[in-house]
Amino acid sequence: MKASWLVLTFYRVRLQTWIRVMSSLEYRHSSAVGDPKEELAIRFVNTAAWRLRSPREERLPDAQAFLHWLTANLAGSEQQLAPINVRWRAHQHDGAKTYEAAIALREAIYELLVARIADVAPPIAVLEHFNAHLVRPADGIRLWARASELAWDLREASDRDLFKPITTSAASLMTGPKAHRIRQCQDDRGCGCLFIDESRAMNRRWCSMGDCGNRAKALRHYRRSRGRIDSSSS
Repeated sequence: MKASWLVLTFYRVRLQTWIRVMSSLEYRHSSAVGDPKEELAIRFVNTAAWRLRSPREERLPDAQAFLHWLTANLAGSEQQLAPINVRWRAHQHDGAKTYEAAIALREAIYELLVARIADVAPPIAVLEHFNAHLVRPADGIRLWARASELAWDLREASDRDLFKPITTSAASLMTGPKAHRIRQCQDDRGCGCLFIDESRAMNRRWCSMGDCGNRAKALRHYRRSRGRIDSSSS
């Protein structure tokens, strides 16, 4: 009887330690780049992490971070964006103004996508804000061929032209065949990341099985195990 009690106590301690580790694990990739498999607009929106709790985590804290994000997400853009990087460092007001507009655009896209998830009409002001970016001419940006692939050519882009790949991605996503598959992570810590549910059953609940999904499974396993141990010891 004593041996049985010691075994049960051992496993209870192990499970409690495990769940404390899993519950406190708030792993996110240190980069703001995002999952390359996701749509560009989704990656952009997710640069604000832990949206459903306060305070949330801002992964684009300044203009340089926004430019770095563009470089990482638009193939072949590093050299093309170098002159803008130099200019923004010399004239910080230009970068700050573009950054402020980029964050406002990001939040508008987020509100539009969340409204789509909830199957409700988006706020008119938000839609108008997004449309103002969508219809704005971007004469300094076009496509170019990189071997057999096409990519954005930003060599002559103005500061506001930099938004065009993002608005194009967002408009295509919201009006295309994947619109009904947009989801928001259901992690109970307030993750709030958006993703496209590509599962056949369309029942994906978490942004990543390696992070939020793994933690949720660990919680369920712990609670079931604790229930069995408590039943055995009673």
